[in-house]
Amino acid sequence: MFCKELNKEFESKELMFAELKANKSMIIDEKKATIKTSEDNLLGFYNKKTGAIKGIPDMDDDFIYAVISNTNFIDSHKDVHMDGSMTKTAKEQNRKVYYVADHELKVDNIIATPKNVEIVLIKLDWKDLGKEFEGKTEAFIFKIEKTKIVHKKFKQLIDSGESLQNSIRMQYLKIEMAVNSEDEELKEEYKTYLKVYPKIANKEQIDKDGYFFAIMELKIILEGSAVLFGSNDATPTKIREAVNNDTSLDEPPKGTQQKSIHEMLSKVSLI
Repeated sequence: MFCKELNKEFESKELMFAELKANKSMIIDEKKATIKTSEDNLLGFYNKKTGAIKGIPDMDDDFIYAVISNTNFIDSHKDVHMDGSMTKTAKEQNRKVYYVADHELKVDNIIATPKNVEIVLIKLDWKDLGKEFEGKTEAFIFKIEKTKIVHKKFKQLIDSGESLQNSIRMQYLKIEMAVNSEDEELKEEYKTYLKVYPKIANKEQIDKDGYFFAIMELKIILEGSAVLFGSNDATPTKIREAVNNDTSLDEPPKGTQQKSIHEMLSKVSLI
């Protein structure tokens, strides 16, 4: 099995878990040092035409509600944002961040300026986000008055009910590694696993891999974005400590280039 964090193929989970433990500090330091973007298919907009994102109380038709991030859902980086992880940054960065297209902090990409971006944290049922999961998630939402949207083509896409996603530019501050193993050397990581695992909605990948990273606190960096597709930022490659004789490495799969929302917007004709 291939471990993305170690860029290495392993013959067994036991060997993989041992090497993850040996390199835990380095992996967590790398995650903290990386300014990353995260996105998944849950993140969209309230729109009367699509009926998406129900359940937001006192929703006003004159505003858009862009779900920038959410908790209790494992992403492609094996990271899970936990409830409460965005509370501090939501308070500190309210009306201080931009809403842009494709994480491009350029004048032509601005959708709404900071003074018009209200950050709202709210608990929603998974079914309100169109997912057949039980339980709730904490949604990090940009509430923006439609008249304050300065990107006209973006507004046209939203008004026409186009399916767009959102992404957050962020930095992790507090991380815990979780491993499904009763090995005495992994006692701390197993404790985290037992505490967090029941709260996660999409458990399939965790059941396969046996480990993940619980994000206890993060901060938003400058902006949240509207995007067409999710991005997978490459983890910096460093020399790591090996704990077995298997030193063969697998090259990580190369990503395919995706069309950007900025490119799509440029082709939309205004009526």
